[in-house]
Amino acid sequence: MSDGFETLSIEEVARLLSRLRQADHLRLAALAQAWISGCPRREAAELLNEALARVLSGARPWPADVALSAFLSQVMRSIASQWRHEDQREPLLEDADIVRDENVITLNHDFADLRDRMRKALDDDPDGLGIFEHILAQTSRKDVRAELGIDETQYDTARRRMIRTLHDQFNPGWTL
Repeated sequence: MSDGFETLSIEEVARLLSRLRQADHLRLAALAQAWISGCPRREAAELLNEALARVLSGARPWPADVALSAFLSQVMRSIASQWRHEDQREPLLEDADIVRDENVITLNHDFADLRDRMRKALDDDPDGLGIFEHILAQTSRKDVRAELGIDETQYDTARRRMIRTLHDQFNPGWTL
């Protein structure tokens, strides 16, 4: 192989998995239980099945020199990490059963107030303010540069200046 390591074929993987003993199954189930912590919407059996499916499909090549339990443990660790990141993403309004209450309204006012204070802090820097507005609008760098009439270097300089200004004004305890 050009990668410098040999992987098992799907047939070899299937043969090795078919030879698992009850103790091996229990060991893998225990590993899945350990890795699934922090994923409240998932179960250990689901994690183990997903790991096995990825290995058997060839999506996760198995290096020939890695032991079965070590390899499957790391596959499960990776999948569990991916699931945790997915679970942590901010739910979309359509996805969540959100009840609008005073706390949500307060949070919206807090965000609007922070946004207004950030705009005010950038009043002396028109390019920085323009970049800030485009970040809020989620437009591309190319569109920002075209609208502000600046090149790549000027954009990067103004963006760093904006970040420094906001960092100094709002979170002096943070590190960049």
